[in-house]
Amino acid sequence: MKTQIFKFNSILVLVFGLFIASTSAKADNGYLVLSTLALHFENFDDRNAFTPGVGWEYSPSSKLGWHAGTLSDSFGFQSYYGGINYATRSVIAGRVRFLVGASVVHKQFKKNAEPETKLLPFPALEVKLSRRSVLNISGSPAVDFADQKNNAVMFFQYKLQLR
Repeated sequence: MKTQIFKFNSILVLVFGLFIASTSAKADNGYLVLSTLALHFENFDDRNAFTPGVGWEYSPSSKLGWHAGTLSDSFGFQSYYGGINYATRSVIAGRVRFLVGASVVHKQFKKNAEPETKLLPFPALEVKLSRRSVLNISGSPAVDFADQKNNAVMFFQYKLQLR
């Protein structure tokens, strides 16, 4: 039941984001996100590096934004995510931005385990490849507190402005 609610909310946020982006004067803040690779720092042989997925990100510079989407996680489970982000102004000839945020992620965190929903930090480096395309390098650091233990991972995403 919780998975169904999270799926519905992710799809709703994605569709709403596409609608807002298509009607907004600031359409350059919205991105179609294509998830591609996940590189794990531990137990890499037990995980899939190719993690196809799709999402939407609204990330205006120097303001709060949001992101939502779905992807095949490192074990092949169809996972979902959503959260908030803050993007800095572009630096280094207007080609690099930094994003920080938090995501609620529903995925399989351990091999042969049940999927779980967790709140994870997400720092990101965004590099502009062309006028409408961006490479996003993000991830989650190793988190070890209370009864939580997460493997550090680096995600590569291709983001495309649709306007």
